[in-house]
Amino acid sequence: MWAITGGGFYQKLLNFPKTISRPLMATSNLIRVSSPAYSTGSPNNVPSKRVGTHSGSFHCDEALGCFMICLTTKFSNSEIVRTRDPKVLEGFDAVLDVGGVYDPSRDRYDHHQKGFEEVFGHGFNTKLSSAGLVYKHFGKEIIAKELQLGEDHPNVQRLFLAIYKNFMEAIDAIDNGINQFDTDKPPRYVNNTNLSSRVGRLNLDWMDPNQSPEKENEAFQQAMALAGSEFLDSVRFHAKSWLPARSIVMECIADRYDTDPSGEIMVLKRFTPWKLHIFELEEEMKVDPPIKYVLYEDDRGKRWRVQAVAISPDRFESRKPLPAQWRGLTDDELSKEAGIPGCIFVHISGFTGGNQTYEGALAMARTALKILSI
Repeated sequence: MWAITGGGFYQKLLNFPKTISRPLMATSNLIRVSSPAYSTGSPNNVPSKRVGTHSGSFHCDEALGCFMICLTTKFSNSEIVRTRDPKVLEGFDAVLDVGGVYDPSRDRYDHHQKGFEEVFGHGFNTKLSSAGLVYKHFGKEIIAKELQLGEDHPNVQRLFLAIYKNFMEAIDAIDNGINQFDTDKPPRYVNNTNLSSRVGRLNLDWMDPNQSPEKENEAFQQAMALAGSEFLDSVRFHAKSWLPARSIVMECIADRYDTDPSGEIMVLKRFTPWKLHIFELEEEMKVDPPIKYVLYEDDRGKRWRVQAVAISPDRFESRKPLPAQWRGLTDDELSKEAGIPGCIFVHISGFTGGNQTYEGALAMARTALKILSI
């Protein structure tokens, strides 16, 4: 089971039985349950390795960690066994989230023991969960398989870091009880929609009369499917969308002086999710002065947009919002005020505006730079 075939990982999800809520294909795999351990396997394909994790209530980190480790060459066709018996765990080929040992040389990936402070590195300082440990040691291999590249390829390294930042780190932090913000104030709202919360809700409800190990193991399998599918979604998004977008934004930043001698206006040759990349690339490419406006064509209306760059990735405020006297105006009134033909609108906050033509949008950005520099 857990075979990876062809060029993608979604084949793995096809091996889950019909009991999972996601619309997955049925296979000949059987679920063998023996209390207190849980295993998955096929009678025609004897698992070559056994991966252990704890029984009882589960969390996102061990569900995802078990899923990811089975994507590797070393642990493909493995069975997952859930138990807390230390003697049983000792005989397994890998152990996740239980056992009190972190030793990658023996494939032991627990993070609960006293003195454990392992982090991902590369500038990330969040303490790792069992999923983070598996990703740290096997993430490059998993990504390299998806990209069909060697593990030492620069794109593999880029995605290795990006997926940790945008997907894995939150799982590590939530499992280790690390707040997202450095504040003692209570949150303004409750958010229980993250992956860790959704996996947690798959645990048996205390009101359910059936609290059997078999029912618990079925729930854990659903948790693996949920966490694993979202991990694979993230890998595929970063490989097929994030990485190409990065290359386009890098080229556009390099060509910015062809647009305007200030170097503060960038034109997208084709629309791409530039906000995901511009801040990191500015730092990497040592862009100075920083870019203030990005121009791109709105494919839906075949009109041009001028958008002010935010002060940081997680802030709405702009580095140089469009001039206050333009904000909230539209069409002829805006064109008259700006002295630029073809204007369509400027948002009341000044973060974006539009023009009928590229030349008009460029004139809006250039004029805004002049007005705001006075």
